[in-house]
Amino acid sequence: MLRPDPFAAIAAEEEFAAAACAAVAPWVPSIEADLHALAATHLQASTRLAARPRRWLKLLTSLRASLAAVIGTELGALMWLRKQEQRLIDRYVDVEGSLSLTAEERSRLRQGMVPAAFERFQRVDQWIMLREEQGVYA
Repeated sequence: MLRPDPFAAIAAEEEFAAAACAAVAPWVPSIEADLHALAATHLQASTRLAARPRRWLKLLTSLRASLAAVIGTELGALMWLRKQEQRLIDRYVDVEGSLSLTAEERSRLRQGMVPAAFERFQRVDQWIMLREEQGVYA
């Protein structure tokens, strides 16, 4: 019997984060290119994990992006995106704690995947801090 791929859930979350970055990008024109670049890094991570595109995920992203739009500010959109990045980190940590991982899989998570997820979260967090320091709430 084949065991389920422990990285399938992470791949789906990476795919979602890529879509979330792309959805937020038009709301923050000053860093739109940076958000698209961040989306690309999420998509690359998802592809490396062999994710399969999901239609429901696109719908969910669209709905969540609409909710972010209701907030109506750059800061609100970025804060929503930061929540999505945190969800992704939480998924990585959940998988990292799984007893079903091999030593090689656990090492792969700890040495590359988790630090990369934290770096992406910090990038979004820094964009938020810059806007708060500048008083940019629109």
